[in-house]
Amino acid sequence: MARNRLGGGTFRKTFLSYTAILIIPILIFCAINVYKGASEEQRRMYDKHREDAKRIADSVDNKLKMLKGIGEVYADEAWAKKLMLDADVYDNEIDLLKDLEIRKDLQNAAYGSGIASFASIVYPAKRIVVSPWGVYDSDYFFTKVASFDSDPRSTLWSTALQYHILKLLPRVEMKLWGEAKTVVPVLQSLEVVNEPRAVLALFIDSSYMSSFLRQYMGGTGPAGLSVMANGMPVFEYGGGDESSGRPGEEYDTFALSSQVSEWEYVISYPSERMIGIDSMLASLMAAAVSIVIGTMSAYVLAKLSYRPLGILLHKLSNRAGIDPLRNGKGLVSEYNLIETSIDRLLNENESLQQAVQDYKSAARSNTLLRLLKGYFKEEQQAERLMQIGLRYTEQTYFCTMLIDFRTVYESFDMEAIRKIEIIAFMAVEKSMSARRIDYQLFEVTNAEKAIIVSAGAPFGGESAIRDIASEVMADIRANCGSKPEVLWGTIEQGLLGISKSYYVASEKLHYLLFSNGNDGGADGSVPAIEYYYPTDWEVQLINNLKIGNLDTWMQIVDEIREENESRQLSEACIAKLISSMMETMLRVLNELNIDAELVSRQFASKLRENNADGLWGYVYEVGTLICERIRYSNTPSAMERGNDLLQYVNSHYTSADMSLKKLAEKFHLSVSGVSKMFKEVTGINFYDYLCRLRMELAKELLREKKGELGHIAQLVGYENVYSFKRAFVRYEGIKPDEYVLLSI
Repeated sequence: MARNRLGGGTFRKTFLSYTAILIIPILIFCAINVYKGASEEQRRMYDKHREDAKRIADSVDNKLKMLKGIGEVYADEAWAKKLMLDADVYDNEIDLLKDLEIRKDLQNAAYGSGIASFASIVYPAKRIVVSPWGVYDSDYFFTKVASFDSDPRSTLWSTALQYHILKLLPRVEMKLWGEAKTVVPVLQSLEVVNEPRAVLALFIDSSYMSSFLRQYMGGTGPAGLSVMANGMPVFEYGGGDESSGRPGEEYDTFALSSQVSEWEYVISYPSERMIGIDSMLASLMAAAVSIVIGTMSAYVLAKLSYRPLGILLHKLSNRAGIDPLRNGKGLVSEYNLIETSIDRLLNENESLQQAVQDYKSAARSNTLLRLLKGYFKEEQQAERLMQIGLRYTEQTYFCTMLIDFRTVYESFDMEAIRKIEIIAFMAVEKSMSARRIDYQLFEVTNAEKAIIVSAGAPFGGESAIRDIASEVMADIRANCGSKPEVLWGTIEQGLLGISKSYYVASEKLHYLLFSNGNDGGADGSVPAIEYYYPTDWEVQLINNLKIGNLDTWMQIVDEIREENESRQLSEACIAKLISSMMETMLRVLNELNIDAELVSRQFASKLRENNADGLWGYVYEVGTLICERIRYSNTPSAMERGNDLLQYVNSHYTSADMSLKKLAEKFHLSVSGVSKMFKEVTGINFYDYLCRLRMELAKELLREKKGELGHIAQLVGYENVYSFKRAFVRYEGIKPDEYVLLSI
């Protein structure tokens, strides 16, 4: 395993980096000591003692600089700065883990110096102390945790209120958690202001300092060493003058001032002392041991650092089937493998997003067509409209406009037609944007485009819609010389108003086509006004009758009656309308195997009475009887299961394995039972309904050119393109390729 990891370039570089970081300081320190040892052997005794004394003084100064460096580090700590603010930052932003980390850092800072007993940060304004044992009130901390007498405590507090870069106070006695210690307080302001809000307090322990100074005593080291402050001893070790040594022994005494504090170092050497080679050998031995330990530590650190990357590479290699370390050309960069995997994931995500966009586009077009045809309100319809970005409500005003390109299709080639359509779309956008009107433009047929205009108010009347149509036609003619017909319906409120407005515009279009087709006729007659009974509404009427949905059925009949009464049709035309609706209901009775002879005779009798209200009343009566009969014959559980069956098919019709057998397994029914239930709910057999859903989606994808035929076939639920082509020809009458050419 180790050999395999060493084969990775990243692990090798990590190991070498850690080795260099750990070994180079050791080698530098060793080289300095060896150089000093060689130099001291060549100098005179006095010079050697003087240099050694200076080295000791510098070492103590380095310790003080280390303490000063700790203050500089904490001055830049974010949490230390935040605690300076007048807010409960510690409670609000510092959790338990951060609190433990702060304590550990303070503890390590003190231990790392080698001479400090502990470190803490004092906030004079807040009167709190952040210590390795937690956050305390300052009075409690300096009386219970780190206890001082009143005078040293006052001196410590007054000094903390003033700005100091590095202030060493006199040696005092302290009880740390009850343990007596002799310490020298060291204060550093963490803010460069007269009254700093935070002060780092370090406490040099006398015993730690003695241990530190002890390393310089004995052997070739000094015989005595004292640290003085203002003429008073702070630390002493060994004899400092001739009186402390053996009688007759001479001493060389050096008094050196500290470079970073007010301290003075008094160091005494026996004048006969010789520096041997032993110290040099000891330094070399320590360096060798340090190098070995450093190398082993570097390997352990590299191994720990590489482990997360190794786990990630192992998972990636198992998923992608790639060796993370080698291929046919040699070593493979771990980061290249990660980059390749990320690129693959990004591509997959992009493909998935594109598929979602395609689905939303198809759903949007299907929904707009359903609104245009007048599908009545269903459950969750408002939520579905919001999901596809249509903010339509029953309080919104609508007007449907039609752009007819039939004359353009008859006079121009496909390239010119496409250009004219683009110009028309730009003209619509220009006109609608100028008036800040929301609209949806989509295709109804190849030569007919629909525009659903919506607003919170009625647009300012029909004149405003007429102005829009005139402006669009004028703009198209000015840019391409052609003039497609732009027709509009009435302004209606509510979602059903979209369909009503559409059928009015469609009637205008049919009248226009009829007029153009009879220009050369003898009498020039125009078609009579027909009653309002759209085929799509008739289909919904049938479906709701078959499932016994009386509320929706009555809503459809009410809308048909209201619309036709608003047209002020003749009594004969009204009778013809009601007769057509009754024929629809009689067909439903026959399909449900219900005797319709009595109903037919009663309606004929009503028809002879020539009473429109009576006829409408009889329509409501028969519809109510049919729905109640169906509700009585179908148990509630069966109706609910039928609705669930239809909803499942509508949600999964693009699945390639959608079949009666699968539905039977899903709903725990027989195949024949599923087929019968589906026909009772929808009015048509299962496979015709499934084919209709798939073909409508396929036509939308073909118009939008969402991929090759094979890809579109899979999207709509066919396993191969041949089955898709056969189904398309059977449903549409032309091949998919021909449909694409016609839709260009």
